[in-house]
Amino acid sequence: MEPIAFIFSLFLLSIDGFIIGFIFGLKKIRIELSTLTVLSVFTSIVMLVALFFGHLFGEFIPTDIIKSFSGIVLIAIGAYQLMSDPPLYKPSFLIRLAIIINIDSLAYGVQAGLAGRSYSFAFFVGVFLFIAVIFGVIQGYTIKNSFVLRYLEVLPGFIFIILGLSKFIL
Repeated sequence: MEPIAFIFSLFLLSIDGFIIGFIFGLKKIRIELSTLTVLSVFTSIVMLVALFFGHLFGEFIPTDIIKSFSGIVLIAIGAYQLMSDPPLYKPSFLIRLAIIINIDSLAYGVQAGLAGRSYSFAFFVGVFLFIAVIFGVIQGYTIKNSFVLRYLEVLPGFIFIILGLSKFIL
């Protein structure tokens, strides 16, 4: 049962990366592999630190507060997207998104550390994020659905808001 939980956790932590990659693909924006590699390494490091603190102090950190903060930030980004047409899809924004993604990963990492999960988990989180973003870009880039393409300008904002709301529901 432990390997299934391990893989399921990796998929859950990669969902945000897939959706962000999907948005980039819809916008036909290319993500440099070097940028994506840096993001994946950054994610692994954040997870490693979170696991460390989870092993040490996990029971004192309120992960619900971290998860709520992540949801609020995602909703704010979505609302900003819907109210304006900012150039948010540049590599520098991708870095900011990685920080947002890692707020959630931080909470999970603390919980995983508290549960005694191995530090090797951090490496796999980075690898899965890398793969999820690439897969998301490919899926977004190949979409030919006229409905999706017609509402392309507002879709990212709604996706961010839905992601943010999911942090409060799930």
